[in-house]
Amino acid sequence: MVFQVINGSDRHMRKVLVLAAALAAAATVSPAQAQDAAAAAPSAADTAVDNAAATEAEKELEADSAMFWGRRREVKVVQKRAVEKAGRFELTPTMAIIPNDDFIVYYPVGLRVGYHLSEAFAVEASYAKAIDSNSGLSDFLEQEAGLRRADLQETISMYYNLSLLWAPIYGKISVLGYKLAHFETYVGLGLGAIHSTEIPEGNPDGNNVIKPSANTVLGFRWFINDWLNVRTEYRHFFFEKYNGGVSMPVELSLGVGFMI
Repeated sequence: MVFQVINGSDRHMRKVLVLAAALAAAATVSPAQAQDAAAAAPSAADTAVDNAAATEAEKELEADSAMFWGRRREVKVVQKRAVEKAGRFELTPTMAIIPNDDFIVYYPVGLRVGYHLSEAFAVEASYAKAIDSNSGLSDFLEQEAGLRRADLQETISMYYNLSLLWAPIYGKISVLGYKLAHFETYVGLGLGAIHSTEIPEGNPDGNNVIKPSANTVLGFRWFINDWLNVRTEYRHFFFEKYNGGVSMPVELSLGVGFMI
């Protein structure tokens, strides 16, 4: 009986030892395996950080590329007007010349006052005093041919008109590759009056008359800054000529515009 009891105890002890060894082996192997699994499969946080870093690098690369190619392909375009005109007045002193009269050259000096209804349309009143100078042809005919001034022409003393201007073209050009100049092109139609002196044969002192007139306008406005510009214009006037027909003086003018 004693021998059997001892053998039963031994078997029980062996089971306990085997179980303890198995638990010890499991405890020893599991941390290493967990570390290997963690190393093999990165966490979601690490993956998000890596993706964010890659995205920032891509953005920086795209920005650098855009800057590089943007400089190489840079094209300047008109994106905004240099001067806003709508609702503003404009005062323009002018000097001009009327060169298409065979006998007299006129040098009108005047003033224009305009109001800009919008960026495209404006109304403008103008006045000019015409200073006349005899041409060489007039002197030749009077001195060499014995013709009187009254037999040859009618003289203009002053004129004024009201015009509607339309500016359909706005742009800018490069000046010698260093500076951009903003400009606009405008056209217009106007009505007014011309003061002239008609010299009939029986009245060498002449008769002062006022005649209705019309005019067409083609001009350029060159902007210096928000309140200053330079205007170059071509104006063609039409009024009844002395002794019949239509007189068509051409005015070429230069003015300095002040925006208010």
